Amino acid sequence: MIRKFPSLCMLALLAALLPAAACSADPVSADPASAVQAASAVQAAPSMQIRFAVAGDIMAHQSQLNAAYDAKCKCYDFKPTFAAVPPLLKNVDVAIANLETTLPGKDYSGYPDFGSPDSLVDAATGAGFNLLLDANNHCLDKGKAGVLRTLQVLSEKHIPHIGVYASMADYKKRRIFLLKKNGLTVALLNYTYGTNGIPTPPGVVVNRISYSRISTDILKAHEMGVDAVIVFFHFGKEYLNYPDTFQRDVVAHALASGADIVLGGHPHHVQPYGLLRYGSGPPRLVAYSLGNFVSAQRRPYTDGGMVLYFTLKKVEGADGQPQIDITDLHHKLVWVDVEKDKNGRQHYRVLPIAASLAEQSTLKLPQEAITGMTHYRDEVEAVLQADSRLKLAMRN
Repeated sequence: MIRKFPSLCMLALLAALLPAAACSADPVSADPASAVQAASAVQAAPSMQIRFAVAGDIMAHQSQLNAAYDAKCKCYDFKPTFAAVPPLLKNVDVAIANLETTLPGKDYSGYPDFGSPDSLVDAATGAGFNLLLDANNHCLDKGKAGVLRTLQVLSEKHIPHIGVYASMADYKKRRIFLLKKNGLTVALLNYTYGTNGIPTPPGVVVNRISYSRISTDILKAHEMGVDAVIVFFHFGKEYLNYPDTFQRDVVAHALASGADIVLGGHPHHVQPYGLLRYGSGPPRLVAYSLGNFVSAQRRPYTDGGMVLYFTLKKVEGADGQPQIDITDLHHKLVWVDVEKDKNGRQHYRVLPIAASLAEQSTLKLPQEAITGMTHYRDEVEAVLQADSRLKLAMRN
């Protein structure tokens, strides 16, 4: 059955007027009373749910490449960077991040033409990430050879990835990515605003933000009988704490087209997220930007990011029909620690802020790191708590 969705104008009005769930560092539900009633009305099988963790941008600037290089083996080791990450991802089914670099196999470099060793992906997946987003403004930094090798390496490593396709045949085959787990089928879609002016090489397909393409893909996904649609956008003006008009309009269009969850990145800042309740259907989730997960950026708000957690659970709706509820919504902040050893060499590592501060004496964190992550936490939590209902309105 094809669902009917409200118009963009209705979405804008309702999003602005109706309460949204506050962003929280602790699990929340859109309506605790309704959640309790639903639980008492139907006891869904424990397996009919998928637990997600979604992080921001995985980047490798030149200083990170230098730090990871091991002269003894003439290789790159990123495992220390991700050493503290596994506890963040151990209790989820699907852990997703944006791979904002390429895997060219040689000629590695940072900004502006990102190209990283395969070992970066090995370290990320070794830490628990099991699905990567390809569509971003740096996916073509190393030309056709670079993007094709990136896709090939990810496929050979059996890492699911979406948003960029090696050929039209590949696009037709993987256009609607279906995640099938625990009795649920979820469609995942990924789009970017652009590729820094680099033309798409002949034969390659990059999912660019197009209203018609987004609507067609979401409709096609629903026609395939999916339980939910999650859309990932790489969009927005960089270095802003709140979404710009373009982000709001694109998100509104995706929701009007039938997306259940819309998650974003690219600004390098964490931006507000929350559940939007409107109409008779269940709430939808919007997160405008998850910030950086790992990078060498150190300007305010860029030296960390957010891991967003949520569970998709199939329950019986008020009309007796199955519906997907979004539960256990919360976030954890991470901060990128950069320390120098006695030889002056830098070392990068992603640290979960709450856990690291709680164990700072055991971890023997320097005061500079404690001060840095505390300051980042306070800045970002202020952004997330600042008038979330207004900031989540779909239009100005």
